[in-house]
Amino acid sequence: MSFRWLLLAGVLLAIACTMLVRADEKADKAVLAKSLWPKERIEAALAAVEKQRADGLLSEPSFKKRQAMLRARLAGTFEPQALAVADPPLNFIQNGGFEQINKNSGKKRSRWLWWGGWDWGGDYENAWEDRPAYVHSGQYSARITCTGKKGRIGIMTPGLPAIPGATEYTFTFWAKGEGDNMLFVNFEEGARGEMRQKIGPEWKQYTVKGTPEPGKPTYNVYFYSIGEGTIWLDDVTLVPVGGKLDE
Repeated sequence: MSFRWLLLAGVLLAIACTMLVRADEKADKAVLAKSLWPKERIEAALAAVEKQRADGLLSEPSFKKRQAMLRARLAGTFEPQALAVADPPLNFIQNGGFEQINKNSGKKRSRWLWWGGWDWGGDYENAWEDRPAYVHSGQYSARITCTGKKGRIGIMTPGLPAIPGATEYTFTFWAKGEGDNMLFVNFEEGARGEMRQKIGPEWKQYTVKGTPEPGKPTYNVYFYSIGEGTIWLDDVTLVPVGGKLDE
């Protein structure tokens, strides 16, 4: 066989391997999306957006867009853009760049789709940030500001599915801060791991390791602001170490 034919065969084999990898990644993403968005959660979200429209909180175009997305999830045809598949692990975080904002939510709740939020005392507000110096990538970051006395405010992931055989979960994010801030990151309700640290004025990537608790089907990760000043968050990822995602 000539060198030219060997070269062509190698190229064709590389293309075939790439196609198989992409097919596997698409299948893995579909399994993860199904775990993160079970039927009960989708039906509850549909009811919620219908109520928001009835209460005048959503315009008709926004309502139709969200309704179409949720119906596609229910039918199994929706392909999430914010759900990344790395090589080889999966990123469990959706809207990790805080690009999808929720302008109708209160200042002491989550201002971002997918994330939840609440406060426990103190004077705080959450907001999307679009000033370039305070955005690590994309158009927005998440800004958490203390406007008076300190207490506690937070945003958290929904319940994330435990991965059979996983030895830990690696949670990474970029952050910068101003003033006498203090950030507390905590795995809860199915995994253990935490970080408590003042955030400096330059963008820096942080990593928190979570250890799965045996027998727990889900877990959450929480960001708490428990000091004064301001904290900005962006580009959040969470990947399992070991194990296999299973339907």
